[in-house]
Amino acid sequence: MTNRDLYNILHSAVGCSSHKNLPAPKLWNSIDRPHVALVESSYDRVFCFLLSQYSHDTKELWINNIDSIPGDVVVEVKHTNSDYRYYRRDRGAWTKVAERRDQFFIDVYQDGNHPIAVPTLEGNWSTFD
Repeated sequence: MTNRDLYNILHSAVGCSSHKNLPAPKLWNSIDRPHVALVESSYDRVFCFLLSQYSHDTKELWINNIDSIPGDVVVEVKHTNSDYRYYRRDRGAWTKVAERRDQFFIDVYQDGNHPIAVPTLEGNWSTFD
């Protein structure tokens, strides 16, 4: 499975929950290195664009204009080194479409709360680790 195939699956997943605000980490730590990234596809490649940065003074994680992101996009939310979640912007809400707890599989929510494990043979597309 290519990263492009995985992106298409995330983009079309039904999801398991909907949130008014994106459930993103609020504090930075140098061990887990949390982040929020926009996942975009162009032709046969998938790119991640970092939307978050941390304040050196307060250790808060600041997310750049997350509410102004247009609909139908996917974002990656990294909480810890083993906890990634993927959300899609749907009509002003954030739908959780998948989560990853290891580097080889992503659990995609195609039918409510029962995920389907999808292999990630090309590895992690995120370049922020």
